[in-house]
Amino acid sequence: MKVLDEKGKLFGLINIIDLAVILIVLLLVAGAIWYINRDKPSDTANMKDYIVTIKCPGYDYDVLNAMHIGDKLYYAGGFIDAEIIEINSEPAEIDVYTSDGRIVVQQHPKLKDIYVKVRVSDSLDDPMIFIGQLHATVGKEMVLKTRYVEIPAVITAVEE
Repeated sequence: MKVLDEKGKLFGLINIIDLAVILIVLLLVAGAIWYINRDKPSDTANMKDYIVTIKCPGYDYDVLNAMHIGDKLYYAGGFIDAEIIEINSEPAEIDVYTSDGRIVVQQHPKLKDIYVKVRVSDSLDDPMIFIGQLHATVGKEMVLKTRYVEIPAVITAVEE
């Protein structure tokens, strides 16, 4: 029996080009399965916890009451490794224009400035601290989003 007959079939069973296409498809499927099921790096030895303080200025009690210790932050389609560990509030300070043209700062009777402390776990391999894909730097504006709240905020402190 010939390996390749006069019709181009391997051992008289399958065309050599068809066999090559089948092998390529099988290799692609095997590679995709390996890629999906490969072990993700879970090296927690290279992780460090940081405490990030986030100010949410000028919100009422409804927003304050919707925040809970233990809530995870949500970023770019999923919950991230950032958890609310402390929530404080104080009366919001607003600018008030007096009749003589001065601007004075007074406390608002209803609105609160909400301060949220978040524990963020981030890699030691990068010198920047991230909340999701957002650099956690003082003065950075962000959106504080949990399961129940989505409000504009600003980072006021980052502690190790």
